[in-house]
Formats: sequence, structure tokens, C-alpha cells
Amino acid sequence: LISLCEDDWANSWKQYYKPIEIGNRLVVVPMWEKYEGADDKVIVKMDPGMAFGTGTHENTRLCATLLEKYVNSDSEMLDVGCGSGILAICASKLGAKECYAYDIDPVAVKVARENVKDNDVTNIECGVSDLLKGVINGEYDVITANIVADIIIRLLPDIGNYMHSETKLILSGIIDERCDDVYASIGQNGFKIVDEIHENGWCAI
Repeated sequence: LISLCEDDWANSWKQYYKPIEIGNRLVVVPMWEKYEGADDKVIVKMDPGMAFGTGTHENTRLCATLLEKYVNSDSEMLDVGCGSGILAICASKLGAKECYAYDIDPVAVKVARENVKDNDVTNIECGVSDLLKGVINGEYDVITANIVADIIIRLLPDIGNYMHSETKLILSGIIDERCDDVYASIGQNGFKIVDEIHENGWCAI
């Protein structure tokens, strides 16, 4: 009988987590790794702990790629289901004016706050929220929801209350087989698809 020390189990995965280049500018770098690349790269340091969001999964990469395209210096950004805080940190480092990151899991929010601090960004507010309950009222310029299709469909009837006519809503966590269901809900709730990208059976809209 062989047992694995809990510390070894908790840390052994780290040897496989290496810097990941996303889009044209973003690089997600594990907190314990060094990265030496071009000066024009936007470095996001990350320790996901027990939260979702390392940058290795297609969903996060697709979301971050679209953030790179649509975030600007005037953007107020909202992330619904923030996990490790990676998307809000990406948006902040891409120049967003203010970012708000929410998750239903208090552990994820704690991890997100730690990652925000370690990235030396001061314009991100993190909080606990079940989808939009407790989210700061207002209209945001860019909203991300990297969750799953069923939760996205639940979100769509209410998310318009946090949008203006030019808001970009980025939805991910959608397997290709569920795209038609999400498309239908998008149309039923009065939204128009302006962009989408696919990778390895996953979609971001």
C-alpha cells in the first residue's frame, strides 16, 4: 500500500503548468515560473490554487483572446464566474479602466483576490455572487461569462440589465454540441452575435 503525501499531491501538478501565450500579446505565467519574452507582451502571473482558471483550457484562452480584441482604456469590465480571477486580471493589464470579478465560491474569490494582489493591479474588485445577485448595478462595456451552456442560458434573460447598446458580452465554456442551444437563447433575449471563435470542440461567442 502506497500513499501520496498531501503536499506532494497538491504541488506535483505544478511541474506541468508552464507559461502560455494567448492571442497576440497575453502570456499567462505560473507564479513560480520565469518568463523571458518580447517586451511588448502583457504578463499575467497566476496561481489558481483550488479555483478554475489557469489559462491552459480552451475556454479561458478563447475568452482572453476576445478580451484582447475588445478591451480598451475606457472599458469597465465585469466577469461573472471569475474562478482564479484570470480574465479580470487580463482585462486590467490590457488597459481596462475598472474590473469587477464575481464567483459563487468564496474560495475562488479568495484566490482571485490573492492573484490580483500578486499582479500589482489595483482596479479590480472581487466579490461573492450567485450569477448576478449582489453584482454592482450599472452598465459595463465588456462582460465575460466563462461558465457552461446551461448557466449561460440562465444568465441571458437578466444580463441585459448590465449592458448598454455597445456592450460586448463574451460567453464561453460552451461545447460545440451546445452551441445551437446558446444561439437560440441569444436570439430570444434580443442579442446579436458579432464574433465567435472555436478550438478543439469548444466555443466562445
